[in-house]
This record gives sequence, C-alpha cells and structure tokens, in this order.
Amino acid sequence: QVSNLDDFNALTDVADFATLLSTYSEGIARFAVIMEPNGSSIPGASNPVIQLACLDSSLAIAPLFKRFGSVIITSGTLSPIDLYPKLLQFKPCVSESLQMSTFRPCIRPLVITRGSDQLAVSTKFEDRSDMGVVRNYGAMLVELCSAIPDGVVAFFTSYSYMESIVSEWDGMGVLRQLTKSKLVFIETKDVVETTLA
Repeated sequence: QVSNLDDFNALTDVADFATLLSTYSEGIARFAVIMEPNGSSIPGASNPVIQLACLDSSLAIAPLFKRFGSVIITSGTLSPIDLYPKLLQFKPCVSESLQMSTFRPCIRPLVITRGSDQLAVSTKFEDRSDMGVVRNYGAMLVELCSAIPDGVVAFFTSYSYMESIVSEWDGMGVLRQLTKSKLVFIETKDVVETTLA
C-alpha cells in the first residue's frame, strides 16, 4: 500500500507520458518524441530532456470546440484560410479574409554571417559555445536595436540555446545595453508566463 503519492511523482509523469504515446499510436503520427541529450542552459551541466510534441493541432483545439458553442479564430498569418478548417477538423459558419497593407515596409529580415570584427557568426552546434560568436551576436543586436526605431525580433534555434546566450549576455552587459534602446521580452516555454509579459 502506498501512503504518500508525492514520493512517486516522477513515476506518474513517466506513466502519463507513455499513456499519451500509446493513446494515439494508430494511423498517422500525431506525436513525436524529441530527445535533447543536454537540455541544460548551464555550460557543463547535464540535464537530458524528453519532450512530447503534438503534431496534430486538431487534438489541441478539440476541447475548446466541445466546451464553447462559438469560437472565433483570428490571425495575421493563417493562409490559405480554407486549409485550417480541414487541419483543425471543424466547419466554419463564417470565414473572412481581409487584405492588409502597410504604408511602409515594416519587416526586414536579416541574415548575418560575420560580426564587425569579421569573425563568423553561426548557430551551428559546434560554434554555439564560441565566445566570439556570442559576443558578436550580442554586439550586432545592440547596434541594430539602437538604430532601428521600431521593434526587433531575435531568433534562436532552441530554448536551451537562447537561455545559454542570454545568460552569457547578462554577464557581458549586453542585456543592460539592449535595455537602453528597447524593452526586452524573452519568450519562455510557459505560454501563460509569456502572455502575461
């Protein structure tokens, strides 16, 4: 007889994980298991991570459709619009697509391959721990943020890589420099926390 279930939380998590995998194991793959052998943002620390990624968005939205009689889905990027009812397995009552235009170009994607000291800037796995790359990426972002009047989005290849870079930038004073010209929002894995920010 088990007197305290708290002692078995880790085992419960593994059982829940296995249950999810087995529930949708038939037919088209609806989940993928993603393993990160070193999921830690702390250099030298080992923290393996196993994640279950849902590949079928209809599973995630189905409880919403069951709970509410009317659901409004809006987005600036859902295109083509007729694809989403098929993917999410619902029949829309009303579907409307509005043409958007801007009076000036407001998005300018940049791909940077070298820093101001001509050292290569790369997100290749073998270059990620190179302090020159970390420093150049931070310096380039500080320069761009001080020159661009509007918002800037910086892309990272994974949450763990972003966490390690942000940690290094904090030590180098890059974050302090960034906050002189921009408000800094860092996306987290926690959707609620990110939304509240």
